[in-house]
Amino acid sequence: MKKYFSFAFLFVLLMGAAAFAQDRVRIGVPLLPTVSYPVFIAHERGFFEKNGLKAEIIRINSEPTTYQALISGDIDATSGAPTGLVQANLQGVPVVSLGSWDNLVSYTIMTKERIDDLAQLRGKKVGINRLGGKSSLILRVMLEDAGLNTSKDVTLLQLGGSQERLSALVRGGIDAAPVDFAFEPKMKQLGFHLVTGKKTPFMNGPITITQASLKANRGKWVRFVKAYLEATQYMVSVKEGSVDVLKRILGTDERETLDYAYEQMRQRATVDLIAPEAALENLIKMVTYVDKRAATVERSKLVDYSILKELAATRQLPGKK
Repeated sequence: MKKYFSFAFLFVLLMGAAAFAQDRVRIGVPLLPTVSYPVFIAHERGFFEKNGLKAEIIRINSEPTTYQALISGDIDATSGAPTGLVQANLQGVPVVSLGSWDNLVSYTIMTKERIDDLAQLRGKKVGINRLGGKSSLILRVMLEDAGLNTSKDVTLLQLGGSQERLSALVRGGIDAAPVDFAFEPKMKQLGFHLVTGKKTPFMNGPITITQASLKANRGKWVRFVKAYLEATQYMVSVKEGSVDVLKRILGTDERETLDYAYEQMRQRATVDLIAPEAALENLIKMVTYVDKRAATVERSKLVDYSILKELAATRQLPGKK
């Protein structure tokens, strides 16, 4: 009897250890990681832990560095680094997006004079980070969507990041600049104007992993996607808890800025994580500006929604009964 209880006790201990064991997942995010908002919510609000994951969030200063880290195995996933998804596949490195919560361009255009449409930027000076940089490439997608040619219809001035572009607007050195939407309240207070009009589709917030990792650790990625879905649903439905996370992402307690940024991200959210086709096509278009081979990339190699479909089929999506 004593031997039986010893084995039973050992069995309970082992099962308990297995139940509480967590898979480590290292996620690379940008330095200004608003585009990775659900990752932070999943981490801080316990959705990763609930799904058996111990997450480590690592801020990385550029997309090329992010993808080097992914390919070398220094991180397990990227969040909000879209161009590398296409570029890595062009280089023969199979990486894939499991879903994308944000499928609109992350930049808005601020101007000195009020205009109603991007087409009215014809003949204007527009500040960018650098030619070939992300803001200039996204701006090109946006302007072409409005019928403008960036090489003929506008003058592009290389100025640096969002803060430098904002300073140039204040000084009057440029007429317009693409800036992260989180800066909009500050710019409006200074008397600048947001260009209204339609939002350009763009796969901005993909979660990307290697095909090899998906094949070897599918169970872990099923739990990851489930946690990510739960975090995205939380984001759009629980304002105060989400704003509390956002203040640490943006590094501010200014309520107007936080409320505005939260509402923008809530409205942008693709809750089922399945990016519209136009969003993927505009991402590919942007990469063709620097690598024409991107036009022929196989779309099926860039996204894998099999886990999302599996969760939907088994009714494990948040809000599904």
